[in-house]
Amino acid sequence: MPPRRPGAPEGGAGHVISGGAGARGAGARGAGRCHGVQAERGEGDDRVTTVREDFGQGPDGTGEGQPGRPETETPRPQAPRRWRPTLAPLSGLVRRHWLFSLALAAAAVPRLVVMLGYRPAMLFRLDTFDYLWGAVHLSPNVINPSGYSLFLWLLLPFHSLVLIAALQHLLGLGVATMVYAVLRHYRLPAWGATLAAAPVLFDPEQIMIEHLIMADLLAMVLMVGSFAVLLFRDSPSLSRSATAGLMMGVATIVRPTVLPLVLLIPVYLLIRRVGWRRAGAALAAGALPVLGYMSWFAAVHGSFNMTNSNGLFLWSRTMSFADCSVIKPPPDLQALCPNAQPGPLARADPALRRLPKRYLWNHRIWAWQGTTSGFVPDTAAFTQANNERALRFAILAVKAQPVAYGRTIAAEFLTPFAHTDGTLRFPVVPPSSTALAPYNLRYAIGTIKAYTGSDQGVSRYLGYHFGVRVVHVPAVLMNVYQHLIYLPGPVFGLIVLTGLVGIIIPSRRSWPAILLWASAVIIMVLPTAEHEYTYRYVLPAVPLVCMAAALAFRKQDRKAAPGPALAGAAPAESGAVPAGPAGPPAPAGPAEPSAAAGPAEPPAATVPAGSPAPAGAAGSPAPNGPAVPAAPAGPAEPPAPDGPAVPAAPADPSAQDGPVSEGGPPSA
Repeated sequence: MPPRRPGAPEGGAGHVISGGAGARGAGARGAGRCHGVQAERGEGDDRVTTVREDFGQGPDGTGEGQPGRPETETPRPQAPRRWRPTLAPLSGLVRRHWLFSLALAAAAVPRLVVMLGYRPAMLFRLDTFDYLWGAVHLSPNVINPSGYSLFLWLLLPFHSLVLIAALQHLLGLGVATMVYAVLRHYRLPAWGATLAAAPVLFDPEQIMIEHLIMADLLAMVLMVGSFAVLLFRDSPSLSRSATAGLMMGVATIVRPTVLPLVLLIPVYLLIRRVGWRRAGAALAAGALPVLGYMSWFAAVHGSFNMTNSNGLFLWSRTMSFADCSVIKPPPDLQALCPNAQPGPLARADPALRRLPKRYLWNHRIWAWQGTTSGFVPDTAAFTQANNERALRFAILAVKAQPVAYGRTIAAEFLTPFAHTDGTLRFPVVPPSSTALAPYNLRYAIGTIKAYTGSDQGVSRYLGYHFGVRVVHVPAVLMNVYQHLIYLPGPVFGLIVLTGLVGIIIPSRRSWPAILLWASAVIIMVLPTAEHEYTYRYVLPAVPLVCMAAALAFRKQDRKAAPGPALAGAAPAESGAVPAGPAGPPAPAGPAEPSAAAGPAEPPAATVPAGSPAPAGAAGSPAPNGPAVPAAPAGPAEPPAPDGPAVPAAPADPSAQDGPVSEGGPPSA
């Protein structure tokens, strides 16, 4: 190759060449690079030629424009454009997730029918009115935590039950969206993630709890949101861990059955080895709203607790199996025995006894003796003294009869899988207010008026179970829908079983699936263990078990496991040449043609261990062909005219699509 004239441009247009003095000697060779500047030394003269790639004039006039463009072609700075609202990002998102978008739009239709047919919302027994009363007269309730009342208090300025129902329907669709997003993050196909979200999208009983003025939907949103924040990154940051814990803590003051999950999240983080700081942040953030609420309750009612009802609820649970001849309670607890209860409640045979709620709300039992009911009914029995007394009996009963207690819980836990629930069905015939006692009816109407300013047209339609004004045509359509589309109990059981099998099989197991499945079981078992089975308590577990079951079918990582490599051999798939100690560079020469793919042959010569091996020497065979013999070492030459070759960057395993570390615990 003929020598280049010093100072002549090498790159044509867009390159500037400047010369200057300052050479150390004529024989120096090498190349240097500093901030995009390449220095060359001419042979036999004392000038230093600097070749600099001209980027043109940038927007700020500093000369850093587009690479390879002359200064005359550099675009002039544009005036700052004003932000204009556009639907382009949303439309792109819909196109990328078109299948779920169609399902989401279809799921909005039955919700719209419900909004038109059941006005202003579904009012559930006296619980709805307790929450509304707590929003108007902000105070912690002695029966249920008032977290949902705080949510209603935020919406109090609008005085609208319709707005509450509409927001809850949107939140329900948001739960389905979070299910889909988490599963897509774990590399499930779009159809699989959409299928897992289908029960939340289309189950009529899910739509019912969205239309109820009750705490269940808000607790579900916070719980699923907490898991979405936690699991949407394979190694959650400190802020994500704290946010997940905080959301679960807020869910606890809405529905206290999720309290164990506040502890489960830090345990999960410790198992995943993300650091004790993140686990501690999740625990502290989760405990903050719980302790804050308990302090508020103590300031109003005098006991550091969330309610004055946990002991009474657990006592009613023991009425399903308690035998005082086995328990042998002290004299001050004899009145709490099943045979000491009034009328038909005093059955000796546990199989013939009534449901636990019949014991709790019967005003002739021991807890209601000597109480008077004010404007707010069914609260006089829930005092700190009665709660502590009931809790003492319940603990004695569970200790004396643990097998009977476990058998009772297990029988009711299996109920939603063996039978399809029909308690949360939309009515076609409007309810009647004659089903309510006069003092309960007065409380219900007064509460609605206090929150909205009117009776909302439902004063004649406040039944024992539901209170709502029914519009005939949409109600008939919804009745047809709920008889065609629903989640059968055996199918629900199959989903739970699939999730269990997925965490048992080592190749299918993952820690996120274990967390979700265990959380679902906890929130299904705990209400039954504390009081009694109700399908309304089971519904928040549906999105969790659907995600756990879907994760059993997630796309597995196909990482090549490093096998035992021969000495001096390179991995055949990656094509990387093992690096040896740096030695003198081989003389520049023409590039070797690619060898035909075939089995690698052993090198002709090997370099003794510890001796420097020249670059490209024998002992490093080509990945797809025979080894190239080492070039003899000679005097060093300047680099080739085009500059030194830049080695290819090694593949980053963390850049793979999907979670890097999603494997489960090691198999036994």
